[in-house]
Amino acid sequence: MVAGIMIDSWKLSIFERRLVSAGYAFTTGAGVTNDTLLLKVKTDDLKALEVVVRAANEEAAHIKSQLPS
Repeated sequence: MVAGIMIDSWKLSIFERRLVSAGYAFTTGAGVTNDTLLLKVKTDDLKALEVVVRAANEEAAHIKSQLPS
């Protein structure tokens, strides 16, 4: 199956690194706005993918919290 994950464009490097290191194949496409992307991830285990996505989101949140306001 293919799962769709919508992300802010600036998070791509985080998601790319996390997904590749977990062994996932994916493609990127245009998001719903200019600053978003759609990741199409091939998986047979949505629960395992969820773990990777949550970790990527937590890393992105941590990075964003470190940026100056």
